[in-house]
Formats: sequence, structure tokens, C-alpha cells
Amino acid sequence: MKRIGLFTLAIAALLAASCSFGDFYDDIVGGRSSYYNANGRKYMMNIADNLVTDVLDELELALEIDRHGTPSSAHFEINGSLTTAGSAWRVKAQDDILCGMTLRCDASNSWTMTFKGEYVFEPYNYYPTEFTLTAQPIDSTTATDYPSGAEGWFVSIEGKREERGGYRCTFGTQAPRRLAYINTRGADAQGWNQMAGNLYMTVYKENQAIDACCLVFEGSPSQATFIRGL
Repeated sequence: MKRIGLFTLAIAALLAASCSFGDFYDDIVGGRSSYYNANGRKYMMNIADNLVTDVLDELELALEIDRHGTPSSAHFEINGSLTTAGSAWRVKAQDDILCGMTLRCDASNSWTMTFKGEYVFEPYNYYPTEFTLTAQPIDSTTATDYPSGAEGWFVSIEGKREERGGYRCTFGTQAPRRLAYINTRGADAQGWNQMAGNLYMTVYKENQAIDACCLVFEGSPSQATFIRGL
């Protein structure tokens, strides 16, 4: 079978649902965006957004709670200030999509989130997913290529996900490379409207790698370039 055929078969198996979930109308990531069609680009967009943005939402919520000095939370298991190196919180809300995820402060302005459990890409499409994600804040002093007031996150991620029929994938940013999630629309705007960096994915059938691909971000999220057969 030709390589393109193998890749098509792998992605078809990786994506459990064949129904549509709507086009990518808003040119931002964040807020549980939805994508349609069973192909590699849409699958990788589910990693870049929603998985990464779900994690960033949890981190921002935790930091907001920490800033208010709240001693306890129905959402998080709190262990010291999340701005103190070595301190770790855990998502304990049972109805949260990332229940069980640990958030750890590594150093000043650096956090690592780890997760192992069932994670949903699309409604009811839960599969075993594991990842480690490190985030550092971006502000107007570090986001020199963006307008004054831009803010967001530098993200490094490595992870893996199982799917049906013996298929699975690994994904990540291939350290020391990072993804940048940038908001240039002001502090009150939700999500991130600019992205930069590469996200990589390798597709496996059982223990054999059958294809690899990359999603390249160079500005507006919807304009990301999908490259396969690396």
C-alpha cells in the first residue's frame, strides 16, 4: 500500500467520529473550538486547540485563584502558592475534562502540567491520553514581534494518545522548540489570535510508525500549514 494510503487509514482510525462539528470560523484558539472532517490537520488542531488551550485555561484559573490568596478551592487541590518553586496543585473537580492533572511551579514564571487519563477531542470521543506541558508567560517585553500589550504563553509539550484498532500517536514540539500562543486584542479578549512554532505528530499501527506530520503556525491559527510524510 502506498504511504499516503497508510496515512489516510491511520487518521481515519484515529478520528472516531465521522459526523461534522462545524467549521473553524473564529480565527482564535481557546474555548473548546470544534473542527470537522477526518484528516490529519483537524486531528492536530485538536491537540493545539483544544488540548493545549484547555491546559492553559486551567493554569490561568489556578494563578487567578492564587493571586486572591484563596486557601481552598472546589476545583483545585491546593498545596502552597503556585508561584513558589516546588509547589503543586491538582485538578480535583470530577466534572472537569482534565480532572487529575497536576500543575507544578518549576521556577519563577515557569509551570509544568502533567496528565494521564481519558481525554476528549470531540463529544464522547474519550481515549487514553498522556502529556507533559511546560508554559512560560509572554508579555510585551518578550513578544517583540507583536504589538505593544501582546501577551500569552510559550508552550512545550510531549504526549501520546491511543485510538481504536491498535492505532496511536505521539505528539510534541521537539525540544528546545516551543509554540507561542499570543493575544494581541487586549487583556479582556478570550483566547489567542496569533500562534508561532511547529507541532509534530507520529502515527503508529501497533508498534510500527506508519507516518509523521507537522502543523506549522506562522500567525493566524486558521492559516497553519499541514505537512505530512516527514
